[in-house]
This record gives sequence, C-alpha cells and structure tokens, in this order.
Amino acid sequence: MTQAREQDDGYCGNRGGALPPIFHTKWGLFPITVLVFSIVFLVSSMIPVESDLAKSIVESLKESMSLSPSDIFIHNLLLSLVMMIPVFGFIFSLFSSSLSGMAVSAFSTVFGSNPLRVAISLISTPEGILEFIAYGLASAQGLAGFFAIVEKRFRNELKEYLLTTIMLIVILFIAALLESARVTGSL
Repeated sequence: MTQAREQDDGYCGNRGGALPPIFHTKWGLFPITVLVFSIVFLVSSMIPVESDLAKSIVESLKESMSLSPSDIFIHNLLLSLVMMIPVFGFIFSLFSSSLSGMAVSAFSTVFGSNPLRVAISLISTPEGILEFIAYGLASAQGLAGFFAIVEKRFRNELKEYLLTTIMLIVILFIAALLESARVTGSL
C-alpha cells in the first residue's frame, strides 16, 4: 500500500498486531461474524429447554410477536444498530443469536420437532438469509469500529458506519416484507 493510499484511507498500519490489515475492516470481518453468529444460533438451538420453561417462552413470544412489516423492520434494525457499537455490539450479537437459538429450542420442545432442522430451515429462508447478512454486517462494522478507534482512524470510519446503516435499512426492509408475507401466508 502506498503512503498516499494509507493517508487517503486513514489506515494506520498493523502496528504490530497479530491480525492482517484486512481483518481490521468491515468486509474482512464480515464472513467471520456471519459464521460465528450462525454457529452460536445453531448450537443454541440444540441445547434442550425444560418443558415448562419452553412452554413459557413460546407463550411469551406468541404474545409479544408482531407480524406487521414495520414492527419486524424496526425490531431488527434496532438490534442491528446495537450490534454496530464497537466491541459491545459483537458481544450483544452473540447474546442475541443465543437467545434466538434458545427460542427455536423452546418451540421444538413444545411442538416435538427437530431443533436443528427448524433452525436450518429458518436461516435458509430468503428473509433468514437477509437477516443473518444484516446482523453479520452490523457486527463486523462494530468490530471494524473498534479497530478504527485503536488505530486512531475512527473519524474516517464514520463514513463506513453511514454506508452500513443505509445497507442495513435496505436489507432489513426487504427481509421484513418477506417475513411478514411468509408468516401471514400472503407470499
């Protein structure tokens, strides 16, 4: 990388860190965050939930779940915005993914279905794929923001935060429309 390019990008180098520079960027971290998020979700879905607790979780989710595209969109966008907070956002994404997996386990316990099959079918839907992409992107941006702070280039990273937010809005809006249509049977 030339000196002019380093100055334009605001990249301050590896500074002796163990990770290659690509892993300090949103796009370098994105595949890792999607993979980790997916693994946590799948593993959490396979952890058995005691029957009474499972029934309680299912009832609570049924009462609080909204099928309107706007509610789904706002809920998922708020989750994604929290995931963009440097460091905390990635930890939050793991917690969120784990809770989602636990909900799948609870539903599987109550309805007597295979939790891994349910989890895989959920993340294989078009809206599931879009949501996992959005969450991975948001988490990757949060981690990239952390590296930008450490490398004293956070000001330059703000443009990336704006672009990521715009991408999240588009992706999650489409996902919310698809999810609402699938759940209500209008798709």
